[in-house]
Amino acid sequence: MLAVVSPVAANASAYVAEAESAAVLRLGYENGSKSSGNPALGFNECCRTSIQVDDLPRTGKYAIRSYLKYGDQMVAGGARAESHTLNIKNSHFGAGDTVYYGFSVYLMSTWQSDSREDILFQWKPWRDECESDKNPSAFLSVQPSGKWRLRVNSDSNACSTSDSVRKTSFDLADVKPGQWHDFVFKFKWSHDSNGSVDGWYQTHKNPGWRKVLSATGPNTFNDDKSTRGYLKWGIYKPAWNTGPTEVESRTVIHDNIAVGKSFSEVDPAVN
Repeated sequence: MLAVVSPVAANASAYVAEAESAAVLRLGYENGSKSSGNPALGFNECCRTSIQVDDLPRTGKYAIRSYLKYGDQMVAGGARAESHTLNIKNSHFGAGDTVYYGFSVYLMSTWQSDSREDILFQWKPWRDECESDKNPSAFLSVQPSGKWRLRVNSDSNACSTSDSVRKTSFDLADVKPGQWHDFVFKFKWSHDSNGSVDGWYQTHKNPGWRKVLSATGPNTFNDDKSTRGYLKWGIYKPAWNTGPTEVESRTVIHDNIAVGKSFSEVDPAVN
């Protein structure tokens, strides 16, 4: 089980590596296309309106909007409108890797609370041959409580089942519609006690990075060495796989999705 270290409020400079270099992957949508100039970027979308470029950016001119309504045709086995990096090899992760991730999320001012969660970012490994399904290693969601929550899944078994996965959740910050929410996470990926995850957060209306998570322990799966994980962002609404909830549609905007080796490489508030 992941052990939590008390979060500490601090300036981002305390976490920025001295040497700066280009991020391994950074998608800012500044060319005005939903692929952000990367032809390998994939999409889980049912309709023309599912994923579109938007002119409400965190920085620059453009960002990406994901739209989902109840009753949309399911894609990849669920109610979702997502971009993904399944075919972008340099974004992949696995046990033993230490990686920083940064991204910004905008919730419309009309965002309404719901009784069921909305998943807006995922770290998703593919299945080993012995597995029929696979949970994400981690995902970020908006909870009915009005909190941003990071859920971390892990399993030391070589072949995971729904009963063998260990689940740990961390509430990070309050959800604030009508604002850009900036996140940076540092994962040391491991299926055993060597794992760790740190998280930082701010909004564009209240800048100043705060450390909201520091935890140690397992945070991924005991996968075959050839198995890797990839990123997904947009909207996944698991409850809509089986029935309606209080809300009928969801719209969310993402910008500056980045993968790198330091805080400064992935900082989503910087052009």
